[in-house]
Amino acid sequence: MKIFYRLVFIPVAAAFVVFAVANRHALTLNLWPLPLEIDLPVYIAVLGALAVGMVIGGSAQWISDGKWRRRARADKRKASALERRLTLVEAAREAQDGEPARPAPEPPAPRRARLPRFRLKSRTG
Repeated sequence: MKIFYRLVFIPVAAAFVVFAVANRHALTLNLWPLPLEIDLPVYIAVLGALAVGMVIGGSAQWISDGKWRRRARADKRKASALERRLTLVEAAREAQDGEPARPAPEPPAPRRARLPRFRLKSRTG
């Protein structure tokens, strides 16, 4: 995974650096309804717009995925209620028969996807 990270991160970072160096000219950003003018380099305006677009897009995606998160929470509540009910039914059957019920085999734990871990190394000195 570390090699994949380097294969992707290094070229993207290099492209940002080249873009920033090539676009250092001043730009006056006028926010029309407000009496505000800001002088900044072109690369900050472009990369800032890209960052704002990513935040807006990520927020829209998070909001649209709310339906699936609600469904997952409801399914989790339903599963735990059914497990409690099964426990009560097994206890009632055991009390009625007088012999302990055979425990059901435990289902295997669901496997969780491992996400890559990105660690930034700090250089001191």
